Amino acid sequence: MSNVVSERGEAIIKRLPNGAKVAEVGVLIGKLSEYILRKRKDVTLLMIDSWAPAEEQPERYKETGDVHATHDKVRVSKHKAEATNRVKHFPDRARIMHMTSLEAARQVEDYSLDMVFLDADHSYAGVMADLTAWVRKVKAPDGWIGGHDFANPEPGYDFSGVQRAVLEWSHGRDIELDGNYTWFCRPWKRLGF
Repeated sequence: MSNVVSERGEAIIKRLPNGAKVAEVGVLIGKLSEYILRKRKDVTLLMIDSWAPAEEQPERYKETGDVHATHDKVRVSKHKAEATNRVKHFPDRARIMHMTSLEAARQVEDYSLDMVFLDADHSYAGVMADLTAWVRKVKAPDGWIGGHDFANPEPGYDFSGVQRAVLEWSHGRDIELDGNYTWFCRPWKRLGF
């Protein structure tokens, strides 16, 4: 595994309780999924990705410069196959949900997840939609919501919408930053739960 995957994976893992149930929104080829499942034998993981080709991606996402929004059908099919292959050894702990983030959120019970990790549509509107849809899936009071690419300065990409959406959404909630541009928040911690 690459250093960036292990950095991101460790940032997630250290926040998980025993027997955690996690949703990873935006899987691509499943490297992070595999890392989490190998390192934590007690974790159950929902792996959510649309694996949508460029013509089905929102314009707002394409405008971020994220190359994952520009792939053709052949390439996204290969991505899904690779992700499926990476987690085939964890059939009882990995559930692949090939659908959009918002479709998947409608299928997940409220307050049932120990963590939701967002790494899909990096546009401001996309991140806000994901935060709105997924925050109520996080357990109270100690569940986490987080994601990737907060303040990522990578040239050629405009991931500023991630930081803007998270800060606007948080309304004074504590945001923790960690390795590889990850961010985390316990959304219910200060709301009387």
